[in-house]
Amino acid sequence: MKKWKLIIKERQIHFPTLSIPLIKFKITLPISFNLKSPTITGLNLGKRSKSVVASALIVSSLVVGGAIYFSIEGLDQVPVYPEPAVYDAGASQARDLKTIGEGQRNSQPTQTLFLEVGGARIQDIIFTDVNVGADSPSFTDAISISSTGSGSIVCEKLEIIDVESPTFKLGTSTIYSLSVGTTTADGVSINGTLSNDPVDYRFGSTRGALNIPAVSGVDVDRIIIQNSGTATTTIGTIRFERVSAFNTGINLANLTCSSVVIKGTDTDRSIFGDGTGIDNASFRIGSTDGSVGTVKVSSIPSINNIVERNVSVK
Repeated sequence: MKKWKLIIKERQIHFPTLSIPLIKFKITLPISFNLKSPTITGLNLGKRSKSVVASALIVSSLVVGGAIYFSIEGLDQVPVYPEPAVYDAGASQARDLKTIGEGQRNSQPTQTLFLEVGGARIQDIIFTDVNVGADSPSFTDAISISSTGSGSIVCEKLEIIDVESPTFKLGTSTIYSLSVGTTTADGVSINGTLSNDPVDYRFGSTRGALNIPAVSGVDVDRIIIQNSGTATTTIGTIRFERVSAFNTGINLANLTCSSVVIKGTDTDRSIFGDGTGIDNASFRIGSTDGSVGTVKVSSIPSINNIVERNVSVK
């Protein structure tokens, strides 16, 4: 569904209410009508007068209709989620909206789905059966979740299920429970730092939480979920399921999660690889050299059925 927005000097225009008095009239039948086409001195159309008048009416209707059509075409079509655009969840919630509001066109001509979540309380953010990636322009990441300020993204669950991507990085985060299973990768590096800092979060009531519709069956250049500023964003579940990326990979950071689960329903359904070989890991969680960032974990209940082999997702 398309929404239309007409702004006149950034002011709301209210039209006056017009009331038409009731007019009573009486008609006595029969009535004899004798209509004649107007005559112009010196011009005699003869029997063709009716066809000429009809043609003039048709042409006039086409001109008016064309003017209305092209006027409508000139209006800006407001993006509706999940059309590629920039959406502000925090602003939507500040306006007491129940669901994500309208978007703004990307400043650059790209098919980027950009979700600014700064300070919002969101039920779920879910992507299923989505294709992500672009040949040109080339982006740093196909999927990105991060905080650009001192704020953070707190979620109860982060789920990566049956995902294909050249690379996967999870860095600088705090996770209460981390599980990785049934995955194939062109090299795996998991460096979780055991810590007492992680907290087992629960989202609680959905009352007042913003509803963001689940996204399914779309193709975009990239997906960005970003928390700007100093506010904390709270999310129930973030899930990427049956999502395929190419050219660039997945980069997640600045997350505080109760549970992170990365798995496939089969080893051929959860695949990460850029073809550089298993000695140069394509799947990375945390790092000891600071290249990805420190990932604090309270427990790692399972890391199993991980297959390392030369594989490249194109």
